[in-house]
Amino acid sequence: MKRIDIKKSAQFTPPAPLDGLFLPDLCNIRILLLVIVIAEMLSFILTLAGSAPGQGWQDLGLISLFVQWVALISVLFLCLSRPWLAKFDNQQAGIISFFIINLITLLVTEVCFNYVVIPGIGQSTAAHIDLLLRNLGISVIVSLLSLRYFYLQYQSSKSMLAENTSRIEALQARIRPHFLFNSMNIIASLTRSNPKLAEQAVEDLSQVFRASLSDIKKQISLQEEISICKSYLQIETLRLGERLKINWQISDEVKEDMILPLLLQPLIENAVIHGIEPLTEGGTIFISAQRTDKNRLLEIRVINPCDDTNDQCNSSSKGNQIALNNINQRLDALYEGESKLVVSKERNQYIATISIPVYMLGEDET
Repeated sequence: MKRIDIKKSAQFTPPAPLDGLFLPDLCNIRILLLVIVIAEMLSFILTLAGSAPGQGWQDLGLISLFVQWVALISVLFLCLSRPWLAKFDNQQAGIISFFIINLITLLVTEVCFNYVVIPGIGQSTAAHIDLLLRNLGISVIVSLLSLRYFYLQYQSSKSMLAENTSRIEALQARIRPHFLFNSMNIIASLTRSNPKLAEQAVEDLSQVFRASLSDIKKQISLQEEISICKSYLQIETLRLGERLKINWQISDEVKEDMILPLLLQPLIENAVIHGIEPLTEGGTIFISAQRTDKNRLLEIRVINPCDDTNDQCNSSSKGNQIALNNINQRLDALYEGESKLVVSKERNQYIATISIPVYMLGEDET
């Protein structure tokens, strides 16, 4: 089997938060783990910078305990207060977050000074004030750098999202110009010979293009996408007749899963134009959708005949590659590296497979 992986690797970048707040979702387990790792790295730096010879491991334990307490309590408070912070603009939310983090630092310092024995730190008022000022100074610097980093990431994410939205709009606009011309010719030829069939073809065409002009940020159910595909196939059946046969194999459990609009339809059109149409005897397109990998992935597959007379078998076929690249770019723009489009050729069959993580299904991108 010859396998061609159309999907290039891409690093996942989380989209801008839906509430417009520049802070990342600190309730997310991955963000929490990242905070823990960064806090521990900061502990190592502080230990290396200030420990006396021979006391490094003891100092590291105490510093790690302190830094992790501050980090985790800060994350907890910012996570719980996110709905309240979202009511402010980002500048105000940043100032409030800054004071929350540093207030927590002072409170944890007070607890440690009063209830934890810290080697080398006396219990005098001067030692108390010195510890407070030192920890507060470090906290101010780290919190300013962290909040600034979060804001820059937020701005970058917004810019990337706007760019991706423009890419999707441009790709949707150029998906099928030839299909419109073919459909109009079919409708024109049926207007006199079979007006009722011509009316049905107009309705099918309107459904396909209504989906093409719909909100690109709103996902639809797989069942709705299938309905669009069937409207498209009814028009192509008028053109190809009995040469075009369809075999649907859709699992009931995935029909309500939400996907990107016009995700399946271009694959089917690719199968019709580059697979069925060049074959004199035509053929059957197999379309399947099911959950795989312990229900973690939604897998959509389109299989069509392919032989040496079919340009789809030629991986350098320009039309075929443009169609696949367009689909791949739309996937990458919306799902940002979490989806995959793979095509392969096996036993005179051309197989296009899309995999989407189930945890992303139903989340509208904005």
